[in-house]
Amino acid sequence: MDTSPTQPLAIQEIQNAHPGMKIIRLDGPVTIHNFAGFQELTEKHLLPPVLIVDLTAVPYIDSAALGSFVAIHVACESTGRKYALIGANQRLKSLFDLAYVRTFLVIYDSLAEAETHLLSK
Repeated sequence: MDTSPTQPLAIQEIQNAHPGMKIIRLDGPVTIHNFAGFQELTEKHLLPPVLIVDLTAVPYIDSAALGSFVAIHVACESTGRKYALIGANQRLKSLFDLAYVRTFLVIYDSLAEAETHLLSK
């Protein structure tokens, strides 16, 4: 797998049976060089009632991408929307710990777990 910082990021919006839920699946490293499309999809005025970002195929992220996840958190908190990051590998979880954002980012291991928590509230 090519993990160079300039590798393209594949972004796929997944159709979901739950109304008001959007799932965005990312594939590849998320870096300042390639995350503009993802950032556009997650602008505050475009956020759905429930957003799930699937990181299963993301080997690593840089600080700019980390900032975009924090921005999603802030936007959802300020507008009463819900979100979750799912499928983060150990490398990403370690980065979240190192940056002290794992304490407030909403992170689940699987889509099923995220749906259970986000849709039950």
